[in-house]
Amino acid sequence: MLEIKGINVFYGAIQALNDVSINVQKGEIVAIIGSNGAGKSTLLRTISGLLRPRTGSITFKDQDICACPPDEIVRRGISHSPEGRRIFTNMTVHENLQLGAFTRKDGDVANDMEKVLQRFPRLRERFKQNAGTMSGGEQQMLAIGRALMSRPEILLLDEPSLGLAPNLVTEIFNIVLDLNKEGGTILIVEQNANRALEIAHRAYVLETGNIVLSDTGKALLANPKVKEAYLGG
Repeated sequence: MLEIKGINVFYGAIQALNDVSINVQKGEIVAIIGSNGAGKSTLLRTISGLLRPRTGSITFKDQDICACPPDEIVRRGISHSPEGRRIFTNMTVHENLQLGAFTRKDGDVANDMEKVLQRFPRLRERFKQNAGTMSGGEQQMLAIGRALMSRPEILLLDEPSLGLAPNLVTEIFNIVLDLNKEGGTILIVEQNANRALEIAHRAYVLETGNIVLSDTGKALLANPKVKEAYLGG
């Protein structure tokens, strides 16, 4: 469904991604793990069209999307829940969810909003509340819900557990599993490598802009090098 071949991405003269190649098949959870500054968020931002690769290709359903602006990439079926949530804090939950469907012209937006509210009951409770007044966990649910409102074929999740209490981390990962069980395809960037590898069908290890390992989630969980570097022993 999504294929990235040999992309090189720069911030000015600084290279952030070096010849990175990954692929995501329909119905998979694919995880990207790595330390701070490895290039994980840069990879998702490049897929979303917020950054442009200097060389290499990104194809979605056999169509090159490297030259597409971000709104067109959303229209084609890729939605991004960014690191730090990036919700509109001075707008209500309702308004944030409406913005998630901004690119859509069909008549099913209200039905999809109801599905999001069923999945995240706390968003229904806070429907008319300004998003900035909610807890971190509720804001993360809103960020994911907003991304779902575009009805994506691939959902990009960037650090969904960042800064959350352990019980909320479990809740967020259960939501990711539920989305996948319903047929969703998910590419997740996550510093909580244990949790990410537990749910991932396949995963890649990114170090200083380079893919250094790839395997099934279970195999990487058992890999001694991955254990030492990312799993606390």
